[in-house]
Amino acid sequence: MKSVFFTFVLAAAFAVSATAQSQEAKSTSNNVSITGEIIDVKCYTTGMMGGRGPEHEDCAIACIKGGLPVGVVDDKTGDVYTIVPAKGTKGANEALLKLVAKKVKIEGKLLEKGGNKILAYSSIEEAK
Repeated sequence: MKSVFFTFVLAAAFAVSATAQSQEAKSTSNNVSITGEIIDVKCYTTGMMGGRGPEHEDCAIACIKGGLPVGVVDDKTGDVYTIVPAKGTKGANEALLKLVAKKVKIEGKLLEKGGNKILAYSSIEEAK
């Protein structure tokens, strides 16, 4: 009888653990509109040459042309989102070069998983 009870408790604990892990592995997504500055993620994160603003524009353009990820710093929260296009397989780097170090309004789907924040953008314009 003890072994049946122990087996039942072990199976229940495993089921609860598996459910929690599958919930944790799911990603969240919703449509958002963010106003902020276009940055290169590496320099912003490391603070290289200030990492943002007009004084960093040339460096950011060189980094983004070199293939480093492009992102946006949300003016309201300070959160950083890596930017990818909503459609297609070509990266956002080339399309966003003209907006580096500028304030923009960007709309798209926010994707979050494992601590990553990705913005799959559908529209972007320079903010007024």
